[in-house]
Parts: sequence; C-alpha cells; structure tokens
Amino acid sequence: MDIDVDPSFPANLAMGWPDEEDVSEEGYGYFHNVWAMGDVTRSEALAMIEEEQHLVRLVDQASRTDAEFEAVAKAVEAGELDYLPDDYATRYADSELIQLVTVFADEGSPLDTLELGVAGLTFALSSVRCFTAASCRRHCSDGSWSDRPVVFFAAERSTVQWLTPMVRESGCGFADGSERADKLLIVEAPSITNFMTLANLIVRLTERQDSSKPS
Repeated sequence: MDIDVDPSFPANLAMGWPDEEDVSEEGYGYFHNVWAMGDVTRSEALAMIEEEQHLVRLVDQASRTDAEFEAVAKAVEAGELDYLPDDYATRYADSELIQLVTVFADEGSPLDTLELGVAGLTFALSSVRCFTAASCRRHCSDGSWSDRPVVFFAAERSTVQWLTPMVRESGCGFADGSERADKLLIVEAPSITNFMTLANLIVRLTERQDSSKPS
C-alpha cells in the first residue's frame, strides 16, 4: 500500500505541552489503553531502540507474509506463544524467538506494553521532551485503528522545528492530531522501518549535542 506523508514543519498547528488538568493517569486525548509515560532518559531510549531492532529482525526472519508478521509480533508483545502461527512453537522450539517469548511470558515484554515498531520512537520522542499520547504500528486486520504507523504527541514549537529535518530524512511526516486533543501532532510513516530510522536519528543527534557541550 502506497502511503504519502508530509515531512514539512506543521507551522499552522497549535503546539506546546498539554495543560496539566487535561492529562489523566490514562494520558491525553481520550485514547483507550494508554498511559502517561513521564520522563525517559536518553540511555533508556537507546536501550529500547536496540531491543526493538533486535526483535524486529527476529520477527521478520520468522515471517513470510504480513499475517505471519502480525501473529509473531503479537506473540512477542504479549509474551504469549498462542499467538504464533499453527505448529510454529513446535517446529522451532529451540529458536531464539521462542526462547525469548517464553521468557517474556514470565518476566513481561521489554517493550513495556508498547507495540513493536513504535516503541523505540515513542521512547526517543519522550527523551527529548515530547509528550507521547498514543501509538499504532498498523495491523493487517480490521482491528487496526490506523492505516499507517503513527505516534501522537505534543511538544513545544522549538522541539518540533528541531525534529523536522530528521522526520524528513527518515521518510516520515507530520499530520494534525488536534481532533483528539488540542496541541496533538502526529508523526506518521509508510512503515515501521522509517520509525526505527527516526528513533535512531533522534538519540544519535542528542548524543552528539550533549558531547559537544562544554564540561
């Protein structure tokens, strides 16, 4: 499916952090099954990005179709072998993927209940003072509430300006999310690969900027 995105700076949209009284324990924007993430450090974002990249490689290697990718990804996210395609766990019992999902069943997924493909970007945005509100990687089923990978967030205008070159370089784009709540923006992409690229650009640039500051 061809998906067009607009990487230009969304100059005409309201920006800024949401008012405190508009944010509940479930987050901002009347989304279901979400929560306010709070502060994320750059090292936490980097760890999530690296974990996600590793898991995406494993899921991609285990999948021949979009439907199989969806099933295997859900197994990783939930720590539930039952989501895997029929007989997969039996045929590949010794694989790293099966071993990881088994561990996640006991210890919980390292994705922190976020979806594969949007977790790294969600953490990266949160680490640069963006208020992330909801995300979806897009699902190949009727249950998907977005037809493309999206992360809804709020941020100061200066932060969005700083992000814009990286959004363009990664093949992502911006959209208006204010139908959900004032000051909400959307970063969207044709695929989760673009999101993982953007997440890496964000943490690498903040690392360079931090290292260039005088001690």
